[in-house]
Amino acid sequence: GKVVSQVISVNLADNLNELMSLTSGATEQVERKEEFELVRRVGQPITVYQGYKRAGYFQNLEDINKAPRFAGSTVVPGDIRFVDRNGDGVIDDQDKFILGNPFPRYTFGFTYSITAKGFDLVLFVQGVGKRDAMIRGEQVEPFHFGYGGTMYSHQTDYWTPSNPNAKYPRLAEAGSASNTNNYRTGSDLYLFDAAYARLKNVQLGYTVPAKI
Repeated sequence: GKVVSQVISVNLADNLNELMSLTSGATEQVERKEEFELVRRVGQPITVYQGYKRAGYFQNLEDINKAPRFAGSTVVPGDIRFVDRNGDGVIDDQDKFILGNPFPRYTFGFTYSITAKGFDLVLFVQGVGKRDAMIRGEQVEPFHFGYGGTMYSHQTDYWTPSNPNAKYPRLAEAGSASNTNNYRTGSDLYLFDAAYARLKNVQLGYTVPAKI
């Protein structure tokens, strides 16, 4: 018989959905979850994330004087600039975008098995090819009072004059009243790619010869 036997199996599934109507007769329903918003809007997938898109940082006073911002907000260099979607010179609810879809797309599984000289090995990989997730808390917000006032190493790439294209805005307590611009509800600062592939199972076996 064969000395080596191998088997590979793959499965892939997708699921699309669209909200056709709301029983209330409204065209949309917004649910605010602290730092992000979930929207049920007719014509869109059943639930999507809504919010503001970033457009870099205020680098200097000239930026601050020229760029649109939230009415009444105080900004300084190192604060986030947001996209003025409708071009009216101010950032408000009319400037929100559909940011992503938390519903998993392209779920997949992959199994590989090999048998040789009494030994057998099975590997199972499972994952999701496309999914968006908005995550709050210590994943994004430094020194947040609700999380023990801690700063983590992944937050150290923050804006300074010598680091103008940092991952995070200037260093400041996320929950402070003086810092309402950067950690604004519904910003894509909280948006993460939640696609993944995970080795779910590894099985190694050995078949004892019949003569033993």
